[in-house]
Amino acid sequence: MHSNLTPAKLSEQLASSFVDKSCPKNRKARGQFFTPLPVARFMADLAEYRKRILRVLDAGGGTGTLSCAVCEAAAKRKTVKRIEIDTYEDSPSLARFLRHSLAFSKQWLAERGIELTYNVIEKDFILSVPQGLWANQVVPYDLAIGNPPYFKIGKDDPRAVAAARFVHGQPNIYALFMGLAAEVLSDKGLMVFITPRSYASGPYFELFRNRFFAMMQPERVHLFESRMDAFKKDEVLQENIILKARKAGNASRLRISVSPGIDSLNRAASYDLSASKVLYSTAKDMVFRLPASQRDIEIIDIVEQWTGGLHRYGLQISTGPVVPFRATDLILNDKHVNNDTAPLLWMQNVHSMKIEWPNFNMKNSRKKPQFIKTNEKTLRKRLLIADQNIVLLRRFSAKEDSRRLIAAPLLRGQLDAKLIGLENHLNYIYRPTGELTKPQAMGLSALLNSSLLDRYFRISNGNTQVSATEIRAMPLPPLQVIDQVGQIVWQLDHIPEREEIDNLVWDTVQSS
Repeated sequence: MHSNLTPAKLSEQLASSFVDKSCPKNRKARGQFFTPLPVARFMADLAEYRKRILRVLDAGGGTGTLSCAVCEAAAKRKTVKRIEIDTYEDSPSLARFLRHSLAFSKQWLAERGIELTYNVIEKDFILSVPQGLWANQVVPYDLAIGNPPYFKIGKDDPRAVAAARFVHGQPNIYALFMGLAAEVLSDKGLMVFITPRSYASGPYFELFRNRFFAMMQPERVHLFESRMDAFKKDEVLQENIILKARKAGNASRLRISVSPGIDSLNRAASYDLSASKVLYSTAKDMVFRLPASQRDIEIIDIVEQWTGGLHRYGLQISTGPVVPFRATDLILNDKHVNNDTAPLLWMQNVHSMKIEWPNFNMKNSRKKPQFIKTNEKTLRKRLLIADQNIVLLRRFSAKEDSRRLIAAPLLRGQLDAKLIGLENHLNYIYRPTGELTKPQAMGLSALLNSSLLDRYFRISNGNTQVSATEIRAMPLPPLQVIDQVGQIVWQLDHIPEREEIDNLVWDTVQSS
């Protein structure tokens, strides 16, 4: 055995070999994103090695980098004398690499006085575990470590059916791995997983959060400042986090650490805060908030002093009713001579405090027609809204956007049309009875564009999607503050830049 080769290093080499010989498109379709060695070792070091016998679950084995990192970490602690690993991998080619890694680990550990037994299960973890669990055939695990695949599956997918207790809508498969792994942990057992942070909030993961956090108490979270760095070789654009949580835990404090990327993991800045600041319960939901700094905690405290909100102010938020692929016969790039068309606004027409319409210079502009017919069909299907003072808010942010919330006022008469079409990637805020005043529309737009509310939103939300549900639940300052901000913006002779908006919102909020 080569003296400088360790189990995790061998596994990393096997993963690189697999990547070199496999199709990137196929790997992405199967959610095969391999854990970089520094991340695997960091995760393994978060686990505990206090028992003589350590039972480990690695639900998405890959080439075994996480399991091998656990073996290395256990060898440093001296307490563990036997490690039992169950690892699932339904790809036959990866399972061969996995067996090779674990066989090497067995020999490597034996030289250090530690026994390793392992079981490579060439089955789908989600479809396998429930059968054994309900038959009481699963011996609980002390540690579940994982980098599960992530991609959406249909609600009728056999895996979604098998884990239906965690499923709402169209689930992402990684959450099912987390939920089932939590179920087979022993009391006080630990989970250390790296996943997207999209489960932190939003309606799609509401059922998962409520069930998962009823079992698991978070104790440590690590955040990456870069969206890509954790899996940069695979060009993954998800915001990933590492979660350490204890089953039936009761920790009142939680540690959050942040690093620019994987090269600085062991030099990450960290701080402790109350667990109640992170797991925030509302009347209907539970939100997993992830403040990355003391400044983020101050923002939470400021915003949550506010008692206002859309519903309290008689406002509603809805999603644009025009779904392009269902309305191909209604949308067009040219205005009809007989004026039986209305403006059609897309997400790309909306910028911070500014509407650009028509815009024929946007990317793929021919695929984003700027007009929609105003005929019997559009009226019957209620695809158009009446011209009025509203706030438009993008439902998605592009990966290169520095802000998640991008909003603009659309004032009555601005587009010289009685009816307006709004595409489905836009949300709009309006007053169902009556109408927003111009200062209210402008003030609310400025507030949503401010770094104060943008950062508050990002603390709780790991998606690029901005759902109406989350905006509806967001606290707002007193209506007079919104009016005051709007009056100032209205009187400007220019469209304010973001720094100007930030200063205006901050000064007005502080003085109110």
